Amino acid sequence: MQDLPPQDAPPGIASERLNAAVPTLAALPNVVLVGYPVDGRTRRAVREQMNARRPASNGQRHDARTMWRYATRWQNGPDGNCLLATAEVTVSITVTMPDLQDPGRLRREDREAWQRNIVGLEHHEANHARIANLGAEQMQLAMRAASSCEDMQAAVVRISAEVAAASQEYDRRTQHGATEGARF
Repeated sequence: MQDLPPQDAPPGIASERLNAAVPTLAALPNVVLVGYPVDGRTRRAVREQMNARRPASNGQRHDARTMWRYATRWQNGPDGNCLLATAEVTVSITVTMPDLQDPGRLRREDREAWQRNIVGLEHHEANHARIANLGAEQMQLAMRAASSCEDMQAAVVRISAEVAAASQEYDRRTQHGATEGARF
């Protein structure tokens, strides 16, 4: 395995190159884009680096990953009970993608394959981010529509589980983006 050139950005921050490669994903609300560097002169060398560096989640490794976290808050009334109408939900979404350091080093055919792959990954991970954003909207509506503080907290748990299940089903249907062009 060869040494990699230094990253263009500190760890955890996507390079300008990666932001430019996936503009739709980078522009989605609540999304922070993170890149992991890959490089090589051949498709095989790039694939080997992706295999070694791609993110793990629940014991599985995929070329890209979308994770989210919901934060809820509300105000309490003078009696100490929650004020349902004040419920708010925010979501923080982190998308980790491969960041090809120097696409110009690849042969034309390999560059074209890379481009198809990155477009497929962008589409796939953007849909995961959309699922998470929609979940935040649904959660806030359900919290405000609840009949009690306990029901409001139960709605948070229920919708969190529904969002996770929808995301898993999306991965199952698309074979983690392979049916959408995420193959390299």
